[in-house]
Amino acid sequence: LFNASYVSMEGLAEVVASINLTTVHLAGECHEISFDVTTDQAYSITRGLERSVGSRPLTHDIIKDILDIFGIKILQIRIDRYVSDIYYATIVLQKDNRILELDARPSDSIALAARTGSKLYIRRAILQANGDQVC
Repeated sequence: LFNASYVSMEGLAEVVASINLTTVHLAGECHEISFDVTTDQAYSITRGLERSVGSRPLTHDIIKDILDIFGIKILQIRIDRYVSDIYYATIVLQKDNRILELDARPSDSIALAARTGSKLYIRRAILQANGDQVC
């Protein structure tokens, strides 16, 4: 944990997530990136995007509850690295004046963003280099 009063948005583009079966789509700034996830990951992302709550909580539902109960705020969720054909994400959390950056899988990040209403960002350079132009 470290103290910080500012989380940079420099070089980031906001994206909107959607899913079709097991293919995640991230769209923003006239570009769209698509990648496949497992069936379990797709199920959790879909439930989050649809805001549906099942009879038993999924892992991402539990994480959201823990954050809420302990007053931990999500400051930023970003896909910020692409190495050897793999996307990597960071979740930035705040509790009082303490900030924690967690390395995370994009699928978990998207599922958590969907449940918490947090905005999702991607490095603009990654979006432009790997995304298809859609407008």
